[in-house]
Amino acid sequence: MNGISLKADKAKKELRLAFDPTIIDSAIDAKSLALFVKSSEYNHYLLVEENLASAADNLALALAGKSTDTFECVVGIAKDAELNINVSTDKMQADLIITAPYAGTIPSVKGVSKFLTQHNITCGIGVKRIRALLEQVSQALPGEESCLTVAKGLPPKKGRDSYIKPLVPNALERVLAPKSDTDDKVDMRDFGELLCVEPKQIVAKRMPPSIGRSGFTVTGEALSPEPGELKPIKLGDNVFIPDDQENQVFAKVAGLPKYANGVISVDDVYMSKGVNVATGNIKYNGAVIVNGDVTENMKIIATGDVTINGFVESAYIESGGDIIITQGATGKMQDIDCQLIASGGIFLEHGQGLHMDAAKQINVIKQLAYSNVKCKENIIVGAVDNPQGKLFASVISCSKSIIAGHVGAVSGSSLSIDYSDAYNQLCDRFDKMNAMFKELSTKNADHEIKVANINSRVRAGRLDDKMANLNKELELERVFLNWLRISKDELEQSIDAFEVYARVIATRALYPGVNVKLNKTTWDAKKEYQHCRVGLEGGKWLYSPLV
Repeated sequence: MNGISLKADKAKKELRLAFDPTIIDSAIDAKSLALFVKSSEYNHYLLVEENLASAADNLALALAGKSTDTFECVVGIAKDAELNINVSTDKMQADLIITAPYAGTIPSVKGVSKFLTQHNITCGIGVKRIRALLEQVSQALPGEESCLTVAKGLPPKKGRDSYIKPLVPNALERVLAPKSDTDDKVDMRDFGELLCVEPKQIVAKRMPPSIGRSGFTVTGEALSPEPGELKPIKLGDNVFIPDDQENQVFAKVAGLPKYANGVISVDDVYMSKGVNVATGNIKYNGAVIVNGDVTENMKIIATGDVTINGFVESAYIESGGDIIITQGATGKMQDIDCQLIASGGIFLEHGQGLHMDAAKQINVIKQLAYSNVKCKENIIVGAVDNPQGKLFASVISCSKSIIAGHVGAVSGSSLSIDYSDAYNQLCDRFDKMNAMFKELSTKNADHEIKVANINSRVRAGRLDDKMANLNKELELERVFLNWLRISKDELEQSIDAFEVYARVIATRALYPGVNVKLNKTTWDAKKEYQHCRVGLEGGKWLYSPLV
């Protein structure tokens, strides 16, 4: 505009508007003056609206009186970035809000740190976050707010509860960690001696709970942790805790130590050089160790682990714990007359013609073929840390991962892997638990209202005992309802997680003839695939290569 100019006074942090009435033709309103400033190189100054209105009025008066005197006024000011802090009510987080400057300065990291200290923010400050926020402010328009969490407290960490440390490993743990020979090669048949204990020998000890980790707030207040709990020791058979050594567990009898499901025990051990017609069948309330072969048509039934340092042929073995066969097992492939049934896991070197049913993991070192298998956990064919074994020509029902080097065979023999039973049982349990929860929830809501009404009324003293019992019963109902809620939620989470665990992994190759099934959803291998996995995604079986 003719006769109007702008100049900045950096010392006073002012933007001044100068008028020369001799050049200006007509009056200019405040809005036009504001647009003039905003379209200039000084548009980053904060406009003073009332000064703009005053300048427009003064210009109108000057033109009306035909004054030739120049005059100027302050129409904008420079304003440094404005800092504000917002601290959460628990003092575990501090958010810094910075308003971008109007022709002013942005603070440095050191300046922000000083501001935080002035507002008692002294701990958990993230310098990288401060830098990121200042970079964000530098790109913002004048007056625009930018916010970022720049300090975080550290919540205290609850101490670890006490736990049981077995001093003698389970038999299955020992076979899964075989010894090395002098050439550093693993000999899968050399599992070392089974560790049996003598009476009054220590088998486990309770490790003390930890005190936890202290925390702090952003204002520097220390937060004390909750210490871990001293959990009771769960004793099984044939163990005891001396009166003067409350954290140590000793064996009552000679036997095989076992730690499973949080319970420490010692199984009585029956030892045999073999199981055949001469020795007869074995039925024993404890663990069984066979240092030899188990021959055709023989039976071993034990409540504890069954360990066979030899070979099993067409026999029946049932264990209340793990079954460990160091050399392998075979049955007649047409009859599948070799049965291995375990409440724990099953380990063997190789197997064919088997019927296996395990509540825990099955591990076959070399090869598994022509067998019927049921397993509630993983099936691994090969070494646990590097499965390279062969799995083919079998019918498998499982719940979790199947991992082998070769899945199926080049010949295209059928390998059926079915997850239906495990998934359907899980869904049935959830449906029953959910129906029970809904029914009890309705009843409990009705009971709560009725008992609350009764409690609010004035009643005879002789009814106090009855009301106390009624309130007690209601509290028990609440506890049971909460247990149902937790159990229902856990089952629902297990159903959601089923896709993660239901998978078939071939570390080397997967061959035609492999069929993977979950109810009506199936996947068939039509060709050979190198190192791959077949897993559930969105309710469908999908193939993907291993990376």
